[in-house]
Amino acid sequence: MVFPIYFLALFAILIILVATVIIYFQVYKRHINKALGATKGKRTSMVPPYTVAAIVMTIIVLLIGILISYFAGYVKAYKDYEEDAWVMSHSDIQTFYAEVKEVGENSILVEGISLNDENYRGEFQYDIWEEVSIYRQDAVIRLSDLSEGDLISITLLTDRTGITNIFKIQLLADKK
Repeated sequence: MVFPIYFLALFAILIILVATVIIYFQVYKRHINKALGATKGKRTSMVPPYTVAAIVMTIIVLLIGILISYFAGYVKAYKDYEEDAWVMSHSDIQTFYAEVKEVGENSILVEGISLNDENYRGEFQYDIWEEVSIYRQDAVIRLSDLSEGDLISITLLTDRTGITNIFKIQLLADKK
């Protein structure tokens, strides 16, 4: 596992904050000593360090924490998205077998056969786009080459948004 770079940035910023507080305390102490020495016990007012340090450091730490959290979350989410974008599970690709009932100009009406899962039995109407590949053995054919009674396999592809489209149609047996 790679050590995230934003942890190093956070560590550097915290060191800067601690150094700032230490320097402020040193300046405050020097101011007090100089003021007490010059005025013989009476000093000029300077805001106590705990008030200034608390307010300034709280604001700085909150802003830095928000920025680091935002960028760390953004990087993590983007990496997860990129890794999952092209990964497909077995449930994303489904194939079922059907008998052609009707072939339209850009659509097909099929009835799933009894060998299929229950979800793929019954009649289904699909719009067929130009991107859909239709095969007879290894040869590409047109939608109009299919006819009523042909046995086909339909491969469906479900994308990340849950939309299911036809990926491929394979002609298994011509009508006799």
